[in-house]
Amino acid sequence: MKDYVACLPTHRLLIFIAVFCFVILDQCNGLSGKTNLNATPEASRQITHRASAIFALMESMKRKNKFAIRVLEQDPSFLDLDQKDRAFARLLLSTAERRLGQIDIVIESFQRKEKKKNSKPRLSEILVEAALRIGAAQLLFMDVPKYAAIYETVESLRLHPKIKVPKSQISFANAVLRNIDREGIPVLKTTSSINNLDLWLAKQWVKQYGKDTTETIVEAAMSQSPVFITVNHAIQDDGEYDDDSSMANSAIYQDRVIERLEQIRDIFSASDDKGDLLPAELLPVGSIRIPDNLGGVVSKWPLYDEGAWWVQDVSATLPAIALFNSLSSKHEEQHVQDMHVVDLCSAPGGKTAQLCSMGFGSVDAIELSAKRSRSLRQNLKRLGMEEICNVVVEDGREYEPDAMSGPVRGILVDAPCSATGVGSRRPDVLRKSIDITELSAIQRELLVHAADNILEVGGVLVYATCSLLKQEGEDQINWLLSEVGSNASNAQLETIPFAPGEIPGFDDCIDENGWLRVIPGVLPGSLKFCDGFFVARLVKVSK
Repeated sequence: MKDYVACLPTHRLLIFIAVFCFVILDQCNGLSGKTNLNATPEASRQITHRASAIFALMESMKRKNKFAIRVLEQDPSFLDLDQKDRAFARLLLSTAERRLGQIDIVIESFQRKEKKKNSKPRLSEILVEAALRIGAAQLLFMDVPKYAAIYETVESLRLHPKIKVPKSQISFANAVLRNIDREGIPVLKTTSSINNLDLWLAKQWVKQYGKDTTETIVEAAMSQSPVFITVNHAIQDDGEYDDDSSMANSAIYQDRVIERLEQIRDIFSASDDKGDLLPAELLPVGSIRIPDNLGGVVSKWPLYDEGAWWVQDVSATLPAIALFNSLSSKHEEQHVQDMHVVDLCSAPGGKTAQLCSMGFGSVDAIELSAKRSRSLRQNLKRLGMEEICNVVVEDGREYEPDAMSGPVRGILVDAPCSATGVGSRRPDVLRKSIDITELSAIQRELLVHAADNILEVGGVLVYATCSLLKQEGEDQINWLLSEVGSNASNAQLETIPFAPGEIPGFDDCIDENGWLRVIPGVLPGSLKFCDGFFVARLVKVSK
């Protein structure tokens, strides 16, 4: 080496020395943990499931509590994880989101330094806060080894591709999590599930339902929601759309429906050859509960590409069932396949798909958002329903039916609402400050327009919201039935009450007015954790 260097011309010697020093420096940087900006992705440190959850929560916090699970599922590093790690990342994040109020109370009790008021936090500080929440979720609410909950959570702070966390902040996170491990449970016992609600929502629910029922609702929201699917009865065995798929046709068709439900239930129960899969459950109302440990990407589940089913909470199926039950019995002289019905607020399309599957001859799906309407069309195409359904991109308050389609016999108004009934699926809604006054005005405008300008006399209107607030449910129907003229409806409407046994499993949800009020955590069995919903069914007696 010495002889080789001595033989080099001066300018080449200088180049050689520079290159040699660069290589040595680069190696030293690698050993010291400094980032090599020229490293290939394969050489960089791999993002773990904990890191994916922490980074998604941080992004959600940056974006003012945007739904963190959605952020997670759009992250390429999350998609690179295997199925088991993706499931764990989701569980970490959903647990932290559901229990955020209690988690923050515990964390704050162990933070020695006060947060600076009116100062914008650094990204590294937001990242540390997210890590503390994910770490505390494991220590307080999950069956995770304590060493992993602390060490791997803290180590995740070193993995962010763009944010360098100072050693002092890493040490701070480590100290807080160790204190929570030692003394966090006694602090947790001073909290309750209601601490995970925004104060305004907690007050509303306690006022409407009482403290005990409110605690039942919140505890249900703290649990992982089961997944339900609705079966497409309009698809024949050959995969073609069945134009004569009216459930009211005959007993033979009813037998075919039951046979198909049982067939798909059995396919899901047998979809894993490892022998550790829980059986799928067919509910009396017609939904199928998917095994909790099925996992994986929904689009990879059995018969997805064939359009045999779609994901839909069992509560969300009730409005379309209510409409069908009334129309199929009310108009005995006319089959439902000759009827024109409207879904006034249709995306993502579960209820629209139900109406098509039930055999209604003409279905209009009204959706204000162009983006959501594209998703709706894609869903209908997969289900083989794009020919039977007319998707209209328009504000439901301005929609006018095409006279060529015939009079509108039935209309679903699943109105925009606070979504406070879906807290288990969307824990972020439990912490949002929502303008109920604005939503209430939109709901009333939709109801009035539907009753006055869309529905024919003798037709049926079903109003529904996935809200647990009476301002968006019972109060709206009481207003519609009692107020006439001015901003209210000019049409005369009457309640068609739900009859006992009409919707199996939901008799206890029928109130004194004949409306349905589904409260999470109250019903038995698989219905215990279904979404909160309100459903009322009305008939237009006269204009």
